[in-house]
Amino acid sequence: MISDRLAGIEKTLIRRMTEMADPSCLNLGLGEPQFPTPRAIMEHVRDHCRDWPLGYTPNEGYRELRELIALAGGRGASADQVCVTCGAQEAIFAALMVLINPSDEILVPDPGYPAYASIVRICGGIPRPYRLEASSGFSLDVKEIEKALSSRTKALVLNNPHNPTGAVYSDEDIRRLAAVCDDWKIPIISDEVYAAIFFRNPPASPASFSKRVIVIDSLSKTFSMTGWRLGWCILPPDLMNPLAAFHQLSVSCASALSQHAAMFALRGGADAEKEANLKKLKRRRELIMDGLRRHTDLPFIEPAGAFYIMADVSGKAKRFGNSFEIARTILAREKVVTIPGSAFGPGGEGRLRLSFAAGPDEIEEGIRRIGQFLS
Repeated sequence: MISDRLAGIEKTLIRRMTEMADPSCLNLGLGEPQFPTPRAIMEHVRDHCRDWPLGYTPNEGYRELRELIALAGGRGASADQVCVTCGAQEAIFAALMVLINPSDEILVPDPGYPAYASIVRICGGIPRPYRLEASSGFSLDVKEIEKALSSRTKALVLNNPHNPTGAVYSDEDIRRLAAVCDDWKIPIISDEVYAAIFFRNPPASPASFSKRVIVIDSLSKTFSMTGWRLGWCILPPDLMNPLAAFHQLSVSCASALSQHAAMFALRGGADAEKEANLKKLKRRRELIMDGLRRHTDLPFIEPAGAFYIMADVSGKAKRFGNSFEIARTILAREKVVTIPGSAFGPGGEGRLRLSFAAGPDEIEEGIRRIGQFLS
């Protein structure tokens, strides 16, 4: 009774590891900031929600919100190129549904967010990985990506800053990648949900260098609004109508309440709390790196963005097994959730993704327990 398109499709290993944990576990597998939605947003919604119409909105989202999104993008896009979605994940799904014909190939990062490849398969396409090598700090290798392109390539998925590695790609590499994709006349689907979370130089968007880019973004990570399910995509004009049609037929529209909250956030109403939370994440980044140095002998690459760090456990494989076996045993024995690198593709094997979106005490104790187990 199951359709061919869903044969073999499962929840991601990220979600399955989290579901294996009980409430007593320390969670270093978090894919969301452990901050509440900013108080200013909550109070704005509380004070005004009775005055808002909360029925269906225009399918593409309120015009005012789309104008704010286009303005925040800062790259000359208009509101007519914006579709407001139920989180960034729906935006990715919609973009791929618009682009893919059966057997089209989509280049996806390895390691990379595992939903990319699954969504490509559901849409009838073939995910083709491009490797991000630890030896180069998980940076982009544009020459190798160009070698992977073929007449069957329909699009390339980019995530910058990158989940799970925390890498932020150089402006020059992004510019070169945009030029290569323009030469091949293929769009880049640029997942920028972590764009506001960086610790050195701000990440570049390929939309700064090319008109053939679909920008994906949301409020989930920036404003701790994962449960509000509010995201968007900014599209080349010729893709807007088909994407809006798919969006209307799949979900009708994003939540009216969430759209009003988003307008307040994008007008700057919660910027003070957003910046305060970013400072906390910077301190937690230092805390987890210091903890790994003090409590473990695991190598790692300092993350430049997002809130993840990849700890190298390949040296423990003979004793403890592969990354999944290590993560599963740490969960069972030490009550700490980590995410095996294999969850993100073959390029992640031999590593654990650790999130520093957790609280300071949880980070410190979680790393201590991991070190205790691996010693």
